[in-house]
Order: sequence, then structure tokens, then C-alpha cells
Amino acid sequence: MSLVVTIVGLLGVMMTRQTSHPADPDARLMIFGPDGQKVSGRLFSTARVSDHPRLVVVIHGDAPGHDPVYQYHFARTLAADLDDTLVLAVLRPGYNDGMGAKSNGYRGLAVGDNYTEDAADRLGAAVAEAAARLHARDVRVIGHSGGAALSLIMLAQRPGLASGALVAACPCDLGPWRRHMARRNLNPFFLFPVRSVSPLAKVDRLPTGLDIRIMIGQQDSIAPVWLSERLLRAARARGLHARLTIIPGAGHEILENPAVIAAARDLAVSEH
Repeated sequence: MSLVVTIVGLLGVMMTRQTSHPADPDARLMIFGPDGQKVSGRLFSTARVSDHPRLVVVIHGDAPGHDPVYQYHFARTLAADLDDTLVLAVLRPGYNDGMGAKSNGYRGLAVGDNYTEDAADRLGAAVAEAAARLHARDVRVIGHSGGAALSLIMLAQRPGLASGALVAACPCDLGPWRRHMARRNLNPFFLFPVRSVSPLAKVDRLPTGLDIRIMIGQQDSIAPVWLSERLLRAARARGLHARLTIIPGAGHEILENPAVIAAARDLAVSEH
């Protein structure tokens, strides 16, 4: 009986939403996909944009207990530092931003239960549609935490979708990561079976020309450094142009860290 009470209590905590608002409500709202499978995003632009700009897509993390908006701040900052670039911060399936934007689908319980082939496919279709509608000459993808995991699954499904990716604080080895989180948070939901797939199992389907930047906070207790080191080894074994940066003293919330912003800027303009 105590276990049931504990699980119900945890469920209540995980399902509670605290809505905050981004500082950028004037960003252009874009919606992709058919009815019932819509993916929303907010578009940020550099001061100058050509007929065929670069497109950088940002995918947020699991955001347990709140509606994600931090990706908008990152996108705004990145766009301000670049030229001839559009930065699209998308909402993962099942998420909303508290400002009216929502993506259809299953949000899950933030226990690694929505890193699915279907969620990745919807995101991939949205990115492909965005690239076509915006006449992008090139696409780069930036994912944080669960968004990093989905980014890799998405790029494995669609090898020609992007030429580069930055994955930050990635829980990329799904099984070991979920067991780690069950112990860390004393949360049995991380031990329940899920339909998610492990990004590490998809590395051998990534295109060999992909430029992949892996970034992790040295003090990240949610997605520890060893997970990113495993991803680096797998990526190099695949023959990918991969590099790992460990940010001294940083934890899990590194998307707006100056080192990540600098790496994202470099990725966006890289000719690799």
C-alpha cells in the first residue's frame, strides 16, 4: 500500500505544470504537419536573411513540471550572434509553451518514456517541412537533454536532413541512464517498460558525413559524463566527425552556457 501511495504521489508531482513565459513573445509562430500530428515552433531571425538562409533547429529537453521556454531564449541569443540564419525552436510532441503554441502527441512523464520512433519521425517531418518552406540552404540541429536524444534518433531516421548536430547533456544510452535516474531520484517510474529507443543503438544509422558536437557539464548528475563518453566512442567507431567538450563546473542545464552558445555559433557557420 505504501508503494502505491508513493507512486501516486510521484505521478502527481510529475504531472503538475508550472507555466512561465518567454521574454520573446514576438517570435514568429510556425506550425507544421497534418491535423492531429502538428508540431509547433517559434522562429527567430538574424538581422539579414537571404533567399536561402541557414536553418538551425533547437529541440528542448524533458522539462519535468513546467512548460519549456528556455529554448526560445537560447534561439534569440543565437540568432543575434549570426548572419543570414533562421533559428527555429520547436516544441516536442505533447508539449506546449504556455503562450498558445502546442505540438500534438504524447508528452509522457519525463522518465525517458517519449524518446520514440514516432516522436522523432514527427520532429523530422517538421524540420524537413520547415527547411522547404524557408528555402534553407543547410540545416543544423541542436538538442538538449531529451531533445538531444530525440535529435539523434531523428537524424538516424532521415540521414540527409542535416549536416551537423550539437547534442548537449544527452541521456544517450537509454537503459543505463534510466536505471541511474531511478536510483538518483528514488523514482520507480524510471524502471517501468517504455516504447522509447536508445539513441546509442541508432548511431550506426547516422550519416558518416555528420558533424557532431557533444557537450556535457562536468558536474551533471542527471546525464553524467560517462553517457557522453559512450556516445563519443560509438560515433567515432561509426566514422563520424565527433568531438566531446566537458564544461568545467557545469551541471545539466547547459543550453544557455556561454561554451554551448559559442559551439552552436561555430556549428551554424561551419563548412564541414
